[in-house]
Amino acid sequence: MKEPFNNVTNPVISFEKYSLSVGFISPIRDLSFSINEGESVAIIGPAGSGKSMVLSVIAQFIWEMDNNLLLSSFKQSGDIKILGIQLSGKKPSNDILKKIYSQIALVSEKSAWLPVSIAENFALSQSLAGIKDVLAFHELIDTLPISQHNKALIDSLAELLPSQVELPFLQQLAIIRALIRKPKIFLLDDAFLRMDPVMLKQTENLVLNMSEKTTLVWATNDLYQASRVTDWTLFMRHGTIVEYTQTAQFFTTPTTQEAENFIAGRDDV
Repeated sequence: MKEPFNNVTNPVISFEKYSLSVGFISPIRDLSFSINEGESVAIIGPAGSGKSMVLSVIAQFIWEMDNNLLLSSFKQSGDIKILGIQLSGKKPSNDILKKIYSQIALVSEKSAWLPVSIAENFALSQSLAGIKDVLAFHELIDTLPISQHNKALIDSLAELLPSQVELPFLQQLAIIRALIRKPKIFLLDDAFLRMDPVMLKQTENLVLNMSEKTTLVWATNDLYQASRVTDWTLFMRHGTIVEYTQTAQFFTTPTTQEAENFIAGRDDV
């Protein structure tokens, strides 16, 4: 049995010998790791390694699937603790899920929007997050730590429908929308899709500047991004953890051959 990967003493995210199976498939197997408040952690690995599933488990979005047959085939073992809440293998109560959802934000490669204007989407998001003093879109954008040019560019999208906004800008807006909720845990699942290098760096800086006490978890296929924005890197393969170490060490002196092959882009990962 593997020893737990544990870089902290008071984690806000903790997995201990956790496994998840769906029918005969086991997307996550025997995970043991922890993440502390305010840390920035990359989860990387080949396609199908379980990165997105780990984020869904952290956010407890696995229970939101509209498929009762699939949900009934879920089997979990081991322990998880999220924001101090101990979770078992059964679906948590609605009160516990509500508490978790109110403190965690997840932005994936395809963000969800209502078919109303961007400004209306932002106003609704603030209301649902329990923000009493809902700010108008232009007031919100004016508070962002970005240049006036970028503020003007984003503000020009206010009255457009999400379907009228180009995907990179829509993803940037989804990240901003999540940040204004001030989540305790922010999960980013390949959330920077199709951004050019300038927009990518601007949006990364926005996340880092607006989340000083927020725990960040980036599931990404962009190794350069992982090396830029994270303190720790967790490398997965076939649903298990291969290596979990400080990011600088991971990309310079990985301790496993699998990690070295992955970084180098060799096929034998």
